Amino acid sequence: MSLSEDRRIPDHVTVAIVGAGPAGLGVARVLRDLAIPDVWVLERGRIGQSFLRWPSGTRLLTPSFPVNVFGLTDLNAISYDSSPGWSLKREHPDGGRYAQYLEQAALAFGLNVACGIEVLGLEPHGEGLVLRTDRGEIGADFVIWACGQFGTPSDGGLIGAELARHYAAVGRWQDVPGDEVFVIGGYESGIDAALGLARAGKRVTVLERGAAPWQDRDKDPSRALSPFTRQRLDVAMKGGAITLIDGAEVVALEEEPGGIRILAGDGRSWLSSHAPILATGFASGTAPVSGWFDYDETGLPLLTPQDESTELPGLFLVGPEVSHNGHLFCFIYKFRQRFAVVARAIAGRVGADTSALELYRANNMYLDDPTCCDADKCLC
Repeated sequence: MSLSEDRRIPDHVTVAIVGAGPAGLGVARVLRDLAIPDVWVLERGRIGQSFLRWPSGTRLLTPSFPVNVFGLTDLNAISYDSSPGWSLKREHPDGGRYAQYLEQAALAFGLNVACGIEVLGLEPHGEGLVLRTDRGEIGADFVIWACGQFGTPSDGGLIGAELARHYAAVGRWQDVPGDEVFVIGGYESGIDAALGLARAGKRVTVLERGAAPWQDRDKDPSRALSPFTRQRLDVAMKGGAITLIDGAEVVALEEEPGGIRILAGDGRSWLSSHAPILATGFASGTAPVSGWFDYDETGLPLLTPQDESTELPGLFLVGPEVSHNGHLFCFIYKFRQRFAVVARAIAGRVGADTSALELYRANNMYLDDPTCCDADKCLC
């Protein structure tokens, strides 16, 4: 196994996985269980790099608990036989600690992880693919794209967005200037920003374009605030430092002598003395290989039932952008259920034994029927 930049990667591998986050490491573990040879995880930074970049104080929304002895899997685990709750002794680990769990998992599972390699693109080559990296070309029979979205912040098409600061660019909330801060966007990252800023002693106004997500009753956690966030928000609201405004569709930012004017489509405006915080989400993590994916009207990659690109055979996707018929596998406990689907597809093409996948199905980590996520079921 390699966790450094020193060990040479073969010129050709069976499977190249791009991204050493929970998706990349999780699917690598399944392929290891199927005895697929020459599986390498390529990471441009460190293991769990996106989590290491989280603002301080930001924590995983879903709780971690070592329930393995009860036949269940920790919600934030990347495998059925590990638990960040047990290894970190934290129920809602922050980004740094979760990256520590990922590194421990890579070591424990004996995965080939090469850090410090940036993948610039890929091309079909013969019956396989070739990755272009900052260290040269690497051939692969299959490529699994496992890059998350945190590295691709979106400004939501906001005019004058360069006058603001995106959530992903904040290291510590106490370092954000000003006593009063405006946050544009009221879903998870927006409310997390408001909570962090309030803890830092600042007054915060959250501007949400649509209906109030803090009042939404949608059962799908992909579309509503998590209980963890609601609980923290309820406590913080008692302090009076946070103001929540829904129905405020911000369309532009303009600089003026007193600061930055935030303009809403209905004519309302607010003056911010410093750069407001953008909680406008993230673009696709598939940008470096976007030419090899087709996308739906919402910008999500179109995939086969095996989570393979509809444009380039042999290119698979794992992680929070996997979607089928409107079902989005956004959280770790959701998208990890698709690792075995990708692994089975690859194993079938190389003639590997797939009997080990029955253990994944038994541990609720093999979801090949997404209808369980229909609105009237919401079981995934």
